[in-house]
Amino acid sequence: MLNNSIKKHNGIKKIIPLFICILALISLFIFTQLLSLNNKSKITSTQKIKTSTSKIATSPRKNPLKVDSSKINLSVAAYNKTTSNASQSLSDARKQNIPSYGVKVEDAFKEDGKKTAYLTFDDGPSTTVTPKILNTLKIYNAHATFFLLGQVIEQNPNSKNLVKRIFEEGNSIGNHTYSHNLKLLYPNNVLNISQFMSEVDKTSNILKGILGQAFSTRVIRMPGGYMSRVYYKDPNLQSFKNVLAQRNMVSIDWNAYDFDAEGKRKNADELLEHVKSTVANKSKVVILMHDTYGKEETAKALPMIIEYLKSTGYEFKTLY
Repeated sequence: MLNNSIKKHNGIKKIIPLFICILALISLFIFTQLLSLNNKSKITSTQKIKTSTSKIATSPRKNPLKVDSSKINLSVAAYNKTTSNASQSLSDARKQNIPSYGVKVEDAFKEDGKKTAYLTFDDGPSTTVTPKILNTLKIYNAHATFFLLGQVIEQNPNSKNLVKRIFEEGNSIGNHTYSHNLKLLYPNNVLNISQFMSEVDKTSNILKGILGQAFSTRVIRMPGGYMSRVYYKDPNLQSFKNVLAQRNMVSIDWNAYDFDAEGKRKNADELLEHVKSTVANKSKVVILMHDTYGKEETAKALPMIIEYLKSTGYEFKTLY
């Protein structure tokens, strides 16, 4: 019995190494097959990628660079067009600067069933009077038209800031020539068109230098008034009208006045009375006043003038 057990044990010991070898060979065979399959998979994937890349490279429809370039060109063109339109709109808006209370100068006296007052100030700006007038306008939420002189703007370095303030606070700016020198503008009491327009252009360039090259004004007030040229039967008046028409400019006078530049010096109360008497029952009034140096009483009278006009039903507008 014992001998039989020993023989079986020794037989098992001989079989175990053989069994292990067989398992090792099987494992090696499986590993080799798996490795082979993995390499084939990699090769196939690489071939697919190359084929896909080749198709993309040779297909004009699917070339991402070409498509993007087209889109970019369209986008740039659209942007340029939008920017150009925006710049043009800004330029036009700055040129015209016509708010809801702005009225084309040609329509100033056009009847519409409403009472309208156009406050206008000549011969400025001055550093002593203009700021006070602007302060009053701001308090009453009213606006005016300022007919400026180029020479006066250049006299004081602070005047340029006043021009900016006039414009930025929503008021209108008109051209009143450069010098206001009647002997130069109307030698021998006859309009010198060349001199007059030269001064208009000079003041216009000064305003552009302050407010930007896009700024322009088509509103002119002749020193002494257009009516004075009519009164004296100026022989050059018709030619002057033609020049203004060619340049899309309009001259406007006034039909009410505080008389702050006529006769003896007047106080604020007297200026108010002149406004009342000249406004009378008119539905459309362009009121002449001055904001040049020495017109402090005009600045004092302005609140009373505005109160009076408001109480009688007038609304305030500007000329463009």
